[in-house]
Amino acid sequence: MTCVKHFVPRVLPAWVAAVLFLGLVPAVDCRSSSAGHGTRADAAERAGRIDSLIILHTNDTHARLMPFQEEDGTLAGGAAARAALIEKERSRVGHTLLLDAGDVFQGTPYFNFFRGVPDYRAMSLMAYDAGALGNHDLDDGPAAWLRSSSHARFEILSANVFVAAESAWAEGKEAVPVSDRHGSRWIGGKRVPETAPLRYLTRPYLIHDLGAGRTAALFGLTTADLTHIVAVGPNGGVAVADPISIAERLVPELRKKATIVICISHIGVDADRRLASRVPGIDLIIGGHSHTSLERPILVPNATPNGYHGTAIAQAGYRGEFLGRIALYFDGDRLARYAGRLERVRPADGEDPRVAALLKPYADSIEASMSQPIFRSPARIPSSSLREGETPLGNFVADVMRDAVGADVAIINSGGIRAPLPAGNVTVGDVYSTLPFDNRIVVVSMPGWRLRELLDFSGGRIGKGGFAQVSGVSFVIRGDRASYIRVNKKPLESDRTYRVATVDFLYEGGDGYAILAKTGPADRTGILLREAAVKFLKKHPDYRFRKEGRIVWEGSSQGLRDLRFK
Repeated sequence: MTCVKHFVPRVLPAWVAAVLFLGLVPAVDCRSSSAGHGTRADAAERAGRIDSLIILHTNDTHARLMPFQEEDGTLAGGAAARAALIEKERSRVGHTLLLDAGDVFQGTPYFNFFRGVPDYRAMSLMAYDAGALGNHDLDDGPAAWLRSSSHARFEILSANVFVAAESAWAEGKEAVPVSDRHGSRWIGGKRVPETAPLRYLTRPYLIHDLGAGRTAALFGLTTADLTHIVAVGPNGGVAVADPISIAERLVPELRKKATIVICISHIGVDADRRLASRVPGIDLIIGGHSHTSLERPILVPNATPNGYHGTAIAQAGYRGEFLGRIALYFDGDRLARYAGRLERVRPADGEDPRVAALLKPYADSIEASMSQPIFRSPARIPSSSLREGETPLGNFVADVMRDAVGADVAIINSGGIRAPLPAGNVTVGDVYSTLPFDNRIVVVSMPGWRLRELLDFSGGRIGKGGFAQVSGVSFVIRGDRASYIRVNKKPLESDRTYRVATVDFLYEGGDGYAILAKTGPADRTGILLREAAVKFLKKHPDYRFRKEGRIVWEGSSQGLRDLRFK
């Protein structure tokens, strides 16, 4: 999404405020920061002695509109608390931009029921200036995203997500230059023909007037992993280009048009580092996708023409538990230095009544069904480490799938499991947060040798969302290969046919699992995974969340003796 805005006075007449709210005049946000220069810089800002631009930023809020409980029991996050903190920061001296680095969608029942509409409405009340398109923002496809984003009174940007020119959502969109089409791929992974006419799904960049003769070029980038981490079906006709290649062409053009260049990136902090190393000319990257909490910005030295001779990278975790703050200090028209930090969003510090009032009807409409207790857990079941090995939560989800359809084996991508389950009463809403995607269980029949290939593939996905959690099978990972495979405690038989439960996302090639579609037709049960999980917990009140040695790393302290006879 994109937006071109002008700074406005901090205190506005009522009629001007109304015009701003309706989106007829661009709005501005402001906030303070310090990193290294701390108190003196803040004091100088307040005294009006430093010429600065304040960047406030969020990323990966994932439909966390309401406060949530931290491990220590305190409440964190929530859109109303975020809005209050933003307004507090705007009360300081200085111009402000408020930016979001994508993945507004997906993660709580608020998305399942309302498909991002309350998120964009709340962000519009906060007067965001621009955002980047995240991969989860396209979980329902571009048509659904365009409907929801019509409620956003700010621009959402991506310079590397395109659509086929003949698609319904291409009408009125800017054509993609031939140079940018090179190497682009359709969702699902197939290369786009060089001659295929493409258009941008949304604006690639905007030029924002900062006043005093200065401008900021803001451009968005979306992860190239989009080709295999969103559902293929609703995203037919969507293509993605390599973000760094796009930036190599775009940034020199933007430097000619603006005083400073800011990338709003949804490609992850490691890719942001590569971007900064390969493409000098970006003053600041506001990042997302990797859910990284950077207490202070990272500096990547390069030939960018600013006083710190490089690109600063910032990211504010996920779930909206932090608001990032970067101060950019100018010496005339030259960007001289920066300072940054994270501010924790705490409901106890106050909530914005406008945002709270906006969200109340949404909360009231789902409260009764989502607060229904279905299970009592003696301890919190964490969602950390899912992409690194076997976990109790991963075992539970795989057990749910196998139980629901009576399969021999179940396999689920760790990236499909998104949040912990709390200690004490587990509610329907908790299960929705843990399993937010509309994944449905499918069953495929495959020979043992194909199951071995499937487990080999999973072993090679360590650290990624495609790493599998399993039920009904145990194995040792040696390098990126599966060994000592046992199905229901018996050695794998290469020529025997096994019934394997998975989800439609993986069967359709999501997270790179093209191997599943090669097994032949699937039995599409229509069973929503989260609904199966709710039924499972009701049916098994004594279920024990635990690790059982289903996945063992060669050389681990757990050893092989127990595993071989499971």
